[in-house]
Amino acid sequence: MNGVKIHDHRGKSSENQEEKRFFIHSVLCKLSAWRTTRNMLKTRAVLHRIFLEFSSRIDNRKLMKKTLILFFLAFAPYAMMAQKSAKQQPLVPPDMPRSEENNQVYYMDVITEDGVDKTELYRRANNWYKKFYKNPSGAIESADSVNGAMVFKPAFSAFRAKDGAKVQSAVVKYTLTLSFKDGKYRYEIKNINLQAASYYPIEKLFNQNDPNIEDNYNTLNEAHNYFTNLIEDLQAGMREPSAKKKKDDW
Repeated sequence: MNGVKIHDHRGKSSENQEEKRFFIHSVLCKLSAWRTTRNMLKTRAVLHRIFLEFSSRIDNRKLMKKTLILFFLAFAPYAMMAQKSAKQQPLVPPDMPRSEENNQVYYMDVITEDGVDKTELYRRANNWYKKFYKNPSGAIESADSVNGAMVFKPAFSAFRAKDGAKVQSAVVKYTLTLSFKDGKYRYEIKNINLQAASYYPIEKLFNQNDPNIEDNYNTLNEAHNYFTNLIEDLQAGMREPSAKKKKDDW
C-alpha cells in the first residue's frame, strides 16, 4: 500500500506542475497578442502580478527558469513599444499668451489693490525689483514716480540637458513695464527676443519645421516658466507694505 500511495503522490505533483506550466503558457500567449498602446501599461501590471503570484508557487528550479524566460520574452515587446511610442509623441510648445494687436508673445494683467494709492504701489514695486533681480541697476531702464511708471529691460539664461549636464541654450531678453494708479497696477511683459547678432523674436522658435525644434521648444518652456514665476513673485511683492510698522506703533 505504501508503494501505491507514493505513486499517487508523484502523479498528483506531476499533474500540478503541468497545470501550472499550461496556465502560465496560456496567459503569456494571450498577453503577447495584446499589444495595443492603449493597454500597454495595464498589460505590464498584469504580467507583474501574475509573475509574483505563480513564482511563489513554483518549487521546481528548471520550471522557474523557463518561466522567467517566458516572462522576459513577453515583456520585451512592450518595453520596445513604450520607447517607440515616446519617441513618436509630437513635441508641443507651451501655451504662451499672445497680443491681439500683433500676435507677439505678451503677458499682461491689471491687478487691483484696494485702498492702496499710486505712490505706495510705486514704492512696493521699487522694493520688489531690488529683491528679484540680481543686478537691479542693470535691469531697470527708467523710473517715473510722478507719472507712476517703471520700465525694465533685463535678460536671463535658458538651459537644456546635454549628455547628462546642464548647458546654456539661449539668453532671453524682454521688456517689463509697470504702471500704477490709485488702487491698481498693470504689468506688461513684451518684446521678448533672443540675444543674437540681430533682433531675433522668440516667436520664431514656434516654427514646427525648424530642425532644432526640440531645443527651441525647450527654450520656450524655460521662458514661460520664468515669466510665470516672475508674475507670481511680483504679485506677492506688491501685496507687501513698502514700510514695515514698528512694534510700538499702535
